[in-house]
Amino acid sequence: MRSNIIAVRPAAALRRTRAGRSVHQATSLANKFIAVVVLVVVALRIDIDRGVTVGAVVCVALFPVWFPILRQFWGARLFLIGGLVAIGSGVWLTVLSAPTHDTSLGQAFGSIAGLIGLIAGVGFVLWARTVLPASQIAIWYGAGILLGVSPSSELYAENPWRFGYSVALTILLLGITMQLRRRWLELAVALALTVVATVTDARSAFAFMLLTVLLVAWQMRPTRTTRGKSALRALLGLGVLGLIVFNVIQALILDGALGEATQQRTVAQLNEAGSLILGGRPELAATIALMQHQPWGFGVGTVPNPEDILAAKTGMAAINYAPNNGYVDNYMFGGHIELHSVIGDFWAAFGIPGLVLALFILVLIVRSIGIHVAANTASAVLLYLGIKAVWFMFFGPFFSSSVLLVLVLGLLITRRVPTEKDAALQSPAPLRPTMVRRRR
Repeated sequence: MRSNIIAVRPAAALRRTRAGRSVHQATSLANKFIAVVVLVVVALRIDIDRGVTVGAVVCVALFPVWFPILRQFWGARLFLIGGLVAIGSGVWLTVLSAPTHDTSLGQAFGSIAGLIGLIAGVGFVLWARTVLPASQIAIWYGAGILLGVSPSSELYAENPWRFGYSVALTILLLGITMQLRRRWLELAVALALTVVATVTDARSAFAFMLLTVLLVAWQMRPTRTTRGKSALRALLGLGVLGLIVFNVIQALILDGALGEATQQRTVAQLNEAGSLILGGRPELAATIALMQHQPWGFGVGTVPNPEDILAAKTGMAAINYAPNNGYVDNYMFGGHIELHSVIGDFWAAFGIPGLVLALFILVLIVRSIGIHVAANTASAVLLYLGIKAVWFMFFGPFFSSSVLLVLVLGLLITRRVPTEKDAALQSPAPLRPTMVRRRR
């Protein structure tokens, strides 16, 4: 009898092991399914009301799922805390501004909901990285953005590629090349997208793609060792390369290489402000003027008063921009404050803590790019997203930038202890020549 019992025990243990393995596989499959569905829903940006989206609501509801993994990622918990502090600051500033300013409760709710949606979205993408390779996250997110393109918008009718499919297809196609892990394919697709940008009147997209192409090509060079490289040196090199690319592109535009319409618009902006950046983004001058006018910010939902608008217009007029137009009166200051930059919008709505949060986001993005470029492991999609996000921090409104910032921060925040899944965020390192001993 004893021998029979002993014989049965291994069989029972084997059945328990198989059952446990089946449960683990089912859980893993369910987690992947949830990740894919939520990623697509977040990217679709299905609006409920006042800036609240279905994706944001789902990510907030999944807080117990993604919150525990934040400790695995560098700066993730600090990002969450900074966001909550910024929201509190925004509400306090609104109360402080109430005696001299009107308040729009709808705008206040939208600003708070937008920041909460960003925090929750980033948290979910970080969790998704524990169940999906980063390449698949980019692919599904790009597919969601593509499904959300609206052909009925006025800007779409003006330029379907630039205002419709450009970002979505770039993320999707570069995500596929990251999945295939072929450097030459990354370079070929990035080159093709650069060519498309040259014929679609998209100056910024052309710059982003050209810089991406150069950085991918740079990482394909043969190297014997990466010893001695640092993220700081890589970032300094990126800064120099960015300045070179900017000046080259400006020269190409002025020579008519990107089309007559782009050339005429650029010449007009240079003649107007003396700088392509200031001429193309006069909101920067308004932001600087408002920061001097009221350094502590305004608060969520605070409506600018005539003194605020005058200060902003005075700053814009100083660069020879004519501010008395519908864009300034309606889009920028029509019952709200819109400064067309994430940094500016965060400062206006959330005050100094909002400005600090925006700068911290910038550090998270730039730090990750520097680390990967220094190691020659930055994929094309990582580079494109990082470069575009840095641009948005200075020259893109938070409302339209937030859907991309969710993906950018979710993919670029580095893990404290890298795992095998993190390798999917990288392209294969360039082949390094090896020393072969000759036979004598």
